[in-house]
Amino acid sequence: MTMVSRSIRGVLALLLCGLGTAVAQAPVAVAAPALDPGVGTVVADLGTVPYGTSQPGFSFDGAYYASLVVSGDRCDLHVYDVVRRTAVALTHAHVACSSGVRWAGHADTLAWQVNAAAGTITPYAWDVATGAVSALAPDAEVFTLTGVSGDGRYVSFTGRSTAHPAPVVDAPREAGYVYDRADGVSLPLSRPGVHVQLLEWGPAGHHFLGWTGGRTSYDQKTGSCFGTGAVCEDPPDAGLFFEEGWSRDGTAVVGELVPGGTNTTVVHDFTDGSSAQVPTRAGQIGFARFIGPGSDRVLVYLREGTAVWNRRTGKLPKTSTGPVYPAPDGSHLLTKDDAPDAFHLLDLTTNVSVPVTFRGRAGYWTPDGSSFIGTGPGGCSSLRQWSSATGTVSLFGPPPLSTCYRVPVAADQGSLGSPSGRFAVVQEERSDRGIQSFVADLRRHTLAGPVSGTADYFAPAGADLLPVRLRLDGASERLLLVDPTPSPDVDDEPRWSAATPATGAEVETSVGGQVHVQLGASDLQGTPVNLYFRWRDAAGTPIASAPKGWACDRKRLAAGATVADCTFAPPADHTAVRFLDVSATNFATGAQSDTRSYRVATR
Repeated sequence: MTMVSRSIRGVLALLLCGLGTAVAQAPVAVAAPALDPGVGTVVADLGTVPYGTSQPGFSFDGAYYASLVVSGDRCDLHVYDVVRRTAVALTHAHVACSSGVRWAGHADTLAWQVNAAAGTITPYAWDVATGAVSALAPDAEVFTLTGVSGDGRYVSFTGRSTAHPAPVVDAPREAGYVYDRADGVSLPLSRPGVHVQLLEWGPAGHHFLGWTGGRTSYDQKTGSCFGTGAVCEDPPDAGLFFEEGWSRDGTAVVGELVPGGTNTTVVHDFTDGSSAQVPTRAGQIGFARFIGPGSDRVLVYLREGTAVWNRRTGKLPKTSTGPVYPAPDGSHLLTKDDAPDAFHLLDLTTNVSVPVTFRGRAGYWTPDGSSFIGTGPGGCSSLRQWSSATGTVSLFGPPPLSTCYRVPVAADQGSLGSPSGRFAVVQEERSDRGIQSFVADLRRHTLAGPVSGTADYFAPAGADLLPVRLRLDGASERLLLVDPTPSPDVDDEPRWSAATPATGAEVETSVGGQVHVQLGASDLQGTPVNLYFRWRDAAGTPIASAPKGWACDRKRLAAGATVADCTFAPPADHTAVRFLDVSATNFATGAQSDTRSYRVATR
């Protein structure tokens, strides 16, 4: 679960140095067989990049990847066309390596700045729609580019304009402007007597947040304003607004309003200009964020547990007493129970909660909502995948000796799972080699790796591509785009036989009675398949042996299929209720089936 900081994520103004010049077309990115990322296939070698420098990365739709490639004492801005597998030629793209290059939040528009005369810069943008690089704000003198709106129509900067001078309340070099690319005009944000500092553009559309008061970005602010385009309106007695999360569609923002020393959690809706307090009847609020694609549902983190506020119906049911993991589409919450390692799935439409077969610790959803990846129960020796469609759990093989599985914490900036939901980044930790990243194949239930360098975030959409950075020296890295799909990509996941009971079935009989169960699996390729049995108690604690009265006759059938004819005949001194987890593994490739779980008990 990502914990969103209560402090404002303001815009960092980066000043560039040196001269900006046009650069020739970047060489087409090609695969580099000599560089081994440890997983998959190298789709593109994007060149040498500064070590530890954040790259602009993927566009919102995953169609393009932007990077800063070392060129002398500066960098060249490169854009790679993911679909066509070729580089895009840019002009005016020789920049400082610390340049604040940024994509629009929901448009294929890339904005950056190049130094011009002393103390000024020239901002540029490249748009997929036109395929051209264009200068921004030609009607103004620009000091620093500070942002681009989610739809790419507006850019914000500090500067000055003779045609539209800023009010005297702005200190020199502190006047904020917004340039409208549609009409070619730069307008100041501040009004007579009110200095406005733009803090952050929304992820879509062209709404933004600002603070008011003072004369510079360092002065104490006295209020907030909520803006659209180039106009920022400050509601009466707004106080300081500390953003905690935008809705994905950019139409609303939730945060903490601090007027006169009191803190209130508020949602501001840009569609009608209203600000509404999040109800507190469920308990004292810690912080809040939107879930799902729109702005209807707000997940409220209380001092104890969570609640979900439906802004349309006004309902505020308490949803958990522990951690929660919202599904990407906002329709469900995976909630941690009070019982050890137990979870429920809460349907936010019906408010019905049902227990799920996933048992474990923290984890994250894949972007398509098809799987939840986590560790446990019983510590870090188990890595498991829960399918929301089938309700089944698939276990990955145990880690090597003295090694723990780790599931990284998902972040707002990117996804640890691939767009298709097939791949996910996980980690192994060992005392003698630290933490290493692996790529989990969620279809075959196998791990690929370790990744030779640092695995970044997957593309947010489109192709399943993972940027991998290979350390070259103390100052540089090699940046590769990697497709983790195995080659050849064979469907070698074992299939359960029709006679195998569905997961969750109960195997029960009385003392002196018998019950028979047949478990079988095969592989489409005809390679041998083996069955693996794991016993545990109701709390998920592993148990070494089967319950008394359990026996199986295993047979290898034609084409590598395997069947286990099992009988449960409990004696008078029968053991307590136990649970059986069964999986099938392709002997040749290691690909695994989903895991089926059964309750074995004596009546």
